[in-house]
Amino acid sequence: MPEPKTRRDYLDTASRHLAKAVHLAGVAESAAYNPDNRRKTADYAAAGALHADVARSAAAIAQALPETPEDTDA
Repeated sequence: MPEPKTRRDYLDTASRHLAKAVHLAGVAESAAYNPDNRRKTADYAAAGALHADVARSAAAIAQALPETPEDTDA
């Protein structure tokens, strides 16, 4: 995957990682209710937290970048 360069790229990166964080939160919740998978809950939650951190970082970078005409086309 190419490195993000524009505000839109960083917003797209944030969106992708936010979706992964939400998914992993759901997986962690399901694991917590399943006695066979309960030991995996913390791992799924940690992975989701990592994706949430990446999403927050990408969103902060996007906010700091100037808006360009290509950003408003989307």
